[in-house]
Amino acid sequence: MKHLRALLLCVLAWCSAGTAWPHKPSDSYMTLTAQDGGQVLVNWHVALRDLDGELSLDGNDDGRLTWGEVRARWADMLGYVRPHMRLTHAGVACTAVAGSDQAPAVIAHTDGQYAVLAWTVQCPLSAAQPWSDLDVDYRLFALSDPTHRGIVRWRVQGAGMATAREVSSVVLGVTRTQHHVSWTGLQGGVPLSTQADAASPVSNISTTSMSTSAAPPRTADSASGSETHGETHSALLLRYVHDGVDHIAAGMDHILFLVSLLLVSVWRRAEAGPGMAAPLGWLPREQWRSALGEVLRLVTAFTLAHSLTLALAAFGVVSPPSRWVESLIALSVLVAALDNLWPLLRAPRWIVVFGFGLVHGFGFAGAMQDLGLSRQDLAWPLLGFNLGVELGQLMLVALVLPLAFWLRRTALYRQAVVLPGSLAIAVLAALWLYQRVADVALGWVPG
Repeated sequence: MKHLRALLLCVLAWCSAGTAWPHKPSDSYMTLTAQDGGQVLVNWHVALRDLDGELSLDGNDDGRLTWGEVRARWADMLGYVRPHMRLTHAGVACTAVAGSDQAPAVIAHTDGQYAVLAWTVQCPLSAAQPWSDLDVDYRLFALSDPTHRGIVRWRVQGAGMATAREVSSVVLGVTRTQHHVSWTGLQGGVPLSTQADAASPVSNISTTSMSTSAAPPRTADSASGSETHGETHSALLLRYVHDGVDHIAAGMDHILFLVSLLLVSVWRRAEAGPGMAAPLGWLPREQWRSALGEVLRLVTAFTLAHSLTLALAAFGVVSPPSRWVESLIALSVLVAALDNLWPLLRAPRWIVVFGFGLVHGFGFAGAMQDLGLSRQDLAWPLLGFNLGVELGQLMLVALVLPLAFWLRRTALYRQAVVLPGSLAIAVLAALWLYQRVADVALGWVPG
């Protein structure tokens, strides 16, 4: 009991010393829709928690942002955000159209409330100048949060298009601040002889074409035409593979769930009776093949389960409340860690892992749902993201398993790694579970 108390104090001290480690990294979501005549509709979702960190939106400092506090500071938010995104065409800066700002609105993403900042931008075009490309420079939170990402979607919608058409998407941030996109099919600068023609497509373009809805940007129902210059399938696949790896690396709860399983994968459960190994009830596996086989069963079960629910959630077939998904993920981490200490699970571990993997898949889906991709655009992103998740898991296995197998017979591994490690994970998971079920925030708790 003395050692347990000391360990708990160490865990709490470590938690209080660090900043919060969010399950989901800081992201913003921007949709840029190019229209005829050099106009671009900007629809930008920025997390209120990030804006609060920069602008201190919580006026009474009670730890909760109200709609009144957000609305009162809306001009400040626009004034802060807008200069951090710059659009240029042919080297000339595009400017915001006066009076085109949408009314204040917020929207819920999987990780909280976001401000919906939207306005129209006009890019200067000379007579008969083509309108087929644009450059964006993105530097939001570049100085305060180097991990922040801007997920930018490009669309085009000409006068003859009933709905907008996807061109490409890109992730911008500190490591990549600029991007160039090109397209075809939009009307450029109008020749002087036809500017007064009321039937000209350009004459129908105005700032009123921007929707005043507070809804999130949606992908057009029509498939991208062959004339667009979007990402190739291979580039799109690789980008989402990278996103999947990033999601695993940033998901502390997913990592600790896998670590809990890997710690004892080099052991087998001892038979009940007088010869049971104390205090954990585990015996070392004799051969590497046995340990590897156990890990393959666990990883395969987890992969099949989370791939199933990730696809179901991404396609909108099933969409459970994110609060309960995150709570069950915390519970899965807690159970896996406690089972390392005391034999809680009677069924084979791979069966239990399959069940928990179904829950983790819904957690993975949250990162994709926030992108607002339509169903016909999901195939390559879903495949790439899933491959990235698997790659991240395999890297973790390659890092932990050989070392665990090498140390499996030592008292050091049992008493200084598995016992305190599992206990620390269980304590942290219990705190996560409390936060997520009670819907409270303990700022000193990672994750």
